[in-house]
Parts: sequence; C-alpha cells; structure tokens
Amino acid sequence: MSLRTLCALALLVCAPLPATAQEAPAQEATGKEAPIDVLTDLAETLGQAHAIRSLCNGDDDQTWRNYMFTMLNMEGPSGSPRRSAMTSAFNRGFRTQQGNTKSCTPDMPKLEAQIAARGRVLAETAANSYLH
Repeated sequence: MSLRTLCALALLVCAPLPATAQEAPAQEATGKEAPIDVLTDLAETLGQAHAIRSLCNGDDDQTWRNYMFTMLNMEGPSGSPRRSAMTSAFNRGFRTQQGNTKSCTPDMPKLEAQIAARGRVLAETAANSYLH
C-alpha cells in the first residue's frame, strides 16, 4: 500500500459515515475536533508534497492538493477559521518548498516519500483524536 493511500485512509477515518446523504464535517458528526495545530501541520506538509509533484509531474498532477480538499471538507466548514488556517498552511508549505526546490532531480521521489511519511504520522494523530 502506498504512502498516499495510507494518508487518505487515515484522513477518511476522521469522518464517520453521516446518517444522511449530505456530507457532514467530522467535528459535527462526533462532537470532537482534531487539534488545529496537527491539522495545520498536515496541511503544510501536503503543500510541500504538492510543490514537489507539481515541479516533477506538471500542474496536472493534483494528487496532494486533492487530499487537501478532502481534509478541508472534513475538518474545515466553509468560511470557518479552521478552514482558513489550513488553507494558509497549505499555501505556506507549497511556497516554502517551491522556494527551496528549483528543479526536479532524481532525489525528488525520496524527498516526497519523506514528506508523505511525516504526513501519515500527522494524519494518524488527527484520526486518533476522534477515537480517544
């Protein structure tokens, strides 16, 4: 199983299935919230991974950005301060990584895997906050 798949699964654990067809944010469904510092760290990590993917695979590769949208839909209701904080963190991670990485080198897959591993730990931490 790839690191990306593990990150997605950990994110999906955060939101139990809603009782209606309408998707409800995780905190509404459980009455709990993942710590915002964990979510912003995860968002920043996703931004870093997205910058590497964009550099090496082109702007059509939206893999990490799509994970970010999934997290926003589960953890940050539209217009909420949580959503704004996560969006800012993603953009900060993207800009920072973009500034540090000027070209795609053979080492980029390894760097992306390291970033993904950190993201997995953060996603599992967020998911665990709903279980305890």
